[in-house]
Amino acid sequence: MPVDSRTLGVTPFQAYCTGLAAIGSFNFGWNIGSVNIPGDVLQNCVTGRKYYGPFPSCIFVGSNTVWGIVVGSYALGMFGGAVISNPVIDRKGYKFTLSWFALLNVVGALLLSLTTKLPQFIIGRVVVGVAAGAANNALSTYVSDISTPRARTIMGGMVQLACNLGIMVDNACALGLAHPPRWRILFAITGALGLLNFVLFPFANESPKWLISKGRYDEARVSLQSFRRKAYINDEFDEMVNIDRINKERTEDVNVLQVVRGDTPDNLRHQLMCVCALMFFQQFSGINAVIFYSTSIINKSTGGNPANIPTLAQILSFLISVAAFVFTFLGMVMGAYIGRRKLLIFSHMMMAIFSGIIVPGAVRSVTALVVVAVFCFNAFFNIGVGPIPWATASEMTPRYAMTAMSGIGTGIGYIGTFVIGVIFPPLNNWWGNYTFLFFLCWNVVAALFVYFFIPETRDRPIEETVRLHSCGIHQVLGSKWQTEPIDKLAEASLDDDIGLEDPTLLPENSDEPTF
Repeated sequence: MPVDSRTLGVTPFQAYCTGLAAIGSFNFGWNIGSVNIPGDVLQNCVTGRKYYGPFPSCIFVGSNTVWGIVVGSYALGMFGGAVISNPVIDRKGYKFTLSWFALLNVVGALLLSLTTKLPQFIIGRVVVGVAAGAANNALSTYVSDISTPRARTIMGGMVQLACNLGIMVDNACALGLAHPPRWRILFAITGALGLLNFVLFPFANESPKWLISKGRYDEARVSLQSFRRKAYINDEFDEMVNIDRINKERTEDVNVLQVVRGDTPDNLRHQLMCVCALMFFQQFSGINAVIFYSTSIINKSTGGNPANIPTLAQILSFLISVAAFVFTFLGMVMGAYIGRRKLLIFSHMMMAIFSGIIVPGAVRSVTALVVVAVFCFNAFFNIGVGPIPWATASEMTPRYAMTAMSGIGTGIGYIGTFVIGVIFPPLNNWWGNYTFLFFLCWNVVAALFVYFFIPETRDRPIEETVRLHSCGIHQVLGSKWQTEPIDKLAEASLDDDIGLEDPTLLPENSDEPTF
């Protein structure tokens, strides 16, 4: 009996195309990490102020609030990229978006690596942010489009995995490149990554769902077969075509404003609340305080001289980024076994616990306790809170609203990134060693929200999730809100198909889809 393509896990070609698409998210992580380890060199000129030709050794800021704006400006660019990329994806597709937006990294790299003044540095951060926002927005929906429900359970965390890999590699390079003028090389590398993305991604396949939405059925069938290897794709292909036809009879693709206003055929209020809340909680969990400022947080306890590069705090920051990458991969695997909902609750509660442990460690200057707590805080973020919110829009939203919903969610996340990047330095000055109590409270609230409102989507078809939860805002406790995993639905479908056991009776490929 041929294998129904809908029951497959991750295939080699899915992994290959996802990997190419993830170069943009790797670059996203690279630019997040690029201001962490060299932070004291850039803003406080701890190695001294001098010139290398026309280029200064540092960009003296002198104010933690202003430096917070510099760090947060990257998130403003990401917000713009997420919004701008939505109509581009709808009209031009994923290959165009992921390839051409990557070139903005080249422009940003030139501004950053050749910077002489603070405004130029901020503009460069905004430009590379636009590229990152577009890449993350496109990657999350592209992975959803090319994956089966089972594969999506694992691959849905690819944005966070690629991001953490970028942070880890950047931090490793920064240990040797943080000293002036070598820190300029760190910012130049983002342009090389953008060029690599532009050159390689055309070798990936376009999303079959996007091709179907444009009436390009032959290309869509070929693309889908590539993603599903030698599996029987007719049922899945016909299902995609039928869903697209039904959606078009009801409405064309909707934009961000229509989703926010509720001007959609389905009542997507619950999905909108879940997507926005999870991205908000992801940022207010406190993770960006660690990603952006872990070196300064740890340095308070170790008391090292920031001019002696690499400091112990910088080395520990790199090790934390290694752990983040490892635990993100672990979280992707765990999500395939225990589900999204349980993993989110567990992740938020563990972050709350270690937020509370950071405080007494900092108050009593117990360096080992602070380092271990920050390490665990970061690790438990990457098990669940990191990867899962990126996949929520693509797992709960109908195709016609998916890119708009994803844009709204990522936009909320980037605003949160900007806010945390800006407020953490003054907040840390005001609250001192008690700052992480702020994040403890948010993590507890987030865990309660997930318990009452977030449905389980592991191995569930998107259409079933949409059908069940498109009824306004509601709590999801009880069997009423459960859906069957895809393997059971596909098994029932195969039982109803006549002659499927005989490969000679399978429908031939044709120009028109079968219904």
